[in-house]
Order: sequence, then structure tokens, then C-alpha cells
Amino acid sequence: KTGNFKYRIDVNGGYAKNKITFWDESPGAPVYQRSTGHPMPTDPNAPDNDLYYQAIGIFANQTSVDKTPHFPGARPGDVIFKDVNGDNVINANDRVRNDKNDIPRFTGGLGLNFEYKQWDLSALFQGATGAVRYLRLEAAGNFGNYLLSDFTDRWTPDNTTGTKPRMFDRLDQYYRSERSTYLVHKNDYVRLKNVELGYSLPNHILTKGGIENFRVFASGYNLFTYSPGYKDFDPEDNNQGSSNYPAQRIISVGLSVTF
Repeated sequence: KTGNFKYRIDVNGGYAKNKITFWDESPGAPVYQRSTGHPMPTDPNAPDNDLYYQAIGIFANQTSVDKTPHFPGARPGDVIFKDVNGDNVINANDRVRNDKNDIPRFTGGLGLNFEYKQWDLSALFQGATGAVRYLRLEAAGNFGNYLLSDFTDRWTPDNTTGTKPRMFDRLDQYYRSERSTYLVHKNDYVRLKNVELGYSLPNHILTKGGIENFRVFASGYNLFTYSPGYKDFDPEDNNQGSSNYPAQRIISVGLSVTF
């Protein structure tokens, strides 16, 4: 407290990391596919779900397809997968284990509360970092619409230097059906979860009307989210197909009177 100004700041955070020290694995698997020494896979019953082809670019033309090891059926505008083991063939042996999953390493929150005379302001920020989200849209093409981020600067015969692959039809193309780093997004975020601004009438006014407390306020929920690597969906929602109802932004005004 400083004069008529009161404040309170609350900070919380957590850090979590795990590593597999030993469990039985299939013999003969390349070192870069083994899970021992790495964090637990997202689904321990299906550890292959954390193996990804490494996306390294977009085929600009047929020449680039012909001179580069490629997935069967690749064509211009498709995603290039890295030939990890150098055998000039793209197959399951080129998948690499990811060291991150959708469990963040760090989570935290910041609570702010201020009071000055009859005014009060409170806010809650929360965030997380160190996680990734595998995002596979099944509703696209003949079954739904496309994301603007997939549509913008996509490869076309007239835009062979596009940063996004050609348009796709649901999971029919290999770069949508096969798990690759192209579909893995960082979902670090900071969110203004709650904020509320209020004003209470002075006591000398209230006593004249037999009122103990009279306060008006405006509040907001999910007003702002910063997530540069995961802009299209809610970074807190771990649905890989993003079929859940989107997060809502809610603004409320209210009046509280105590007699």
C-alpha cells in the first residue's frame, strides 16, 4: 500500500520434464527413432506417433522432384521429406523421433490487482511454452473449407516459389496423411485470461441512501492471445483435428448493490 494506492502481484509457475531411462524397444531401430533417453511419447501405447518425416521445403517443379528422393507419387507443390539415412529412398526409416509433445515444459500465471480510491482493476495472464501440437485437418477440400494460412502463398503453377504446398483434399495427399514436421506447430502462448475494471461509490454518498455498497464494473474473458506459431486455433485445446468449439471472447458489464 502506498497512500491511496493498493496493489497485489501474484506469480506462479511450474516446470516439468521427463525422460525414459529404459524400456524394451524393437531391436534394430535407428538411434534417431529410439525413445530411450527421450521424453515419454504422447501416446505410450503408440510410440510411433512421435516419429515424424522431416519437412524441408516444397517441390517447385518436376525437375526438383526428379533429382530429389521423394515419397511415392510426389509431384510439384508437394512437401519435400528429408532423406535422413541417405539411401536415396523416402520410407519409414526416415522418420525421426520428436523430443517435444503437447505437454508444455513451463506453465505460468501472473495476477495483478490494483486499487486507487474508488477504482479497482484486476487482470490474470497465463501462458505456456515448450510444447508442440500436431495439427491434421480432416475437414478440408470436398468435406470443408481451407484455412486462410494454408491458402495464402500456396504453390500454384504460377507461384512455384510458394511457402505452402499445393491445395489438398482432406488426407488424400501423402504430406497430409503421413506424420511430418510440416504439421507440427509450436503452441507457446500468452493469454489475457481475465480482466475487470470497477468503480465503487464513496461511502459518504452510500450512507444517505441506506446502501452499503454500490459498484459498477466491466469485465473481459479471453480478450487477447499471443501465439505466433499456432494462430488458427486455441493453443490450450489439444484436439489434433481442431473440431472442438473455438474459444470465446466474452465482455460483460454489471452492477452490484448491497443494501
